[in-house]
Amino acid sequence: MLSFALWCQSNPIHRINIRYLSNPDQQIVKVFGPASLSNLGPGFDTLGLCLKGIGDVVEASFSSKQGISITSDAAIPLTASKNTAGRAAHLVMTKAADKRGIHLHIKKGIPIGSGIGGSAASASAGAWAVNLLLGAPFNKSELAYEVLEAERLASGGVLHGDNALPSLLGGLILTSPVSPLDYRRVNLTRTMHLVVVLPKRSILTADARTILPSAVPRIEAIHNASDLVFMLHALMVGDWEVTAPYMMRDRIVEPARASLVPCYNAVREAALDAGAYAVALTGSGPAMFAIAKDEKSTSEICAAMVEAAGEGANGIVTQADMHGARLCT
Repeated sequence: MLSFALWCQSNPIHRINIRYLSNPDQQIVKVFGPASLSNLGPGFDTLGLCLKGIGDVVEASFSSKQGISITSDAAIPLTASKNTAGRAAHLVMTKAADKRGIHLHIKKGIPIGSGIGGSAASASAGAWAVNLLLGAPFNKSELAYEVLEAERLASGGVLHGDNALPSLLGGLILTSPVSPLDYRRVNLTRTMHLVVVLPKRSILTADARTILPSAVPRIEAIHNASDLVFMLHALMVGDWEVTAPYMMRDRIVEPARASLVPCYNAVREAALDAGAYAVALTGSGPAMFAIAKDEKSTSEICAAMVEAAGEGANGIVTQADMHGARLCT
């Protein structure tokens, strides 16, 4: 595991800002927490991928008030015990044994209940911002527990890392649903061109878990486990076309959650007709993503998915983000 000093040396943009953090306590640290895809088909609570270009921003500063105070223009809880960024900030301050007050201002770039890890993005940005405000006493891996615990607020009390860990660490993350701190980063050997569509609909993670089956037939579990293994291998070798069939035939979670997304079948068919290799729900939905053959095809796929998703839908052309939570410049 790299020390924080070595990590900064390999990331010059962070090194410049860390020097700035040695200034007096009046400063504001602004951190970007990226969105993420989760599940990727059969990888329920197991696989997550960090995304470029969309996320939440948390500004952290010291406050004369005790505890964690929060402001935001978004319709989110503003108490630290109910807000993922606030909870993460509190846990980092506790870990550092620092009793100073902290103020957070949260700018939501991720629609609430969209399925691309908004609560996880806020948690990772909150943890990293406070850590940097304190002079970076911890590296990212040392804050994994704090981010996971904060994300529990949005997941119905379940501790899972398929959004939180990619947002914090970047890249493609394989994590254990039973013990999320047991995780591995999976190297992507070439660029993955992605399209994400956000239908005008909100589905909260905690609610989406209630419709999942409590038990599944053995044959379905075996098929899903096999597809996950083959899909992961295809992702590791960078063969997106081979990834497609394994990603698209989840037998357990996606069929249940697709019922919450009226445009699911239309978006899926539109993406494939436009040339996408694969298309699937991300997380609880309603967001859906597609893997494109190349950068040129992303615009056509995006337009087709947005049209199929209906009025008010938005599309994003993006790639995997390998850096995770980071200082805004």
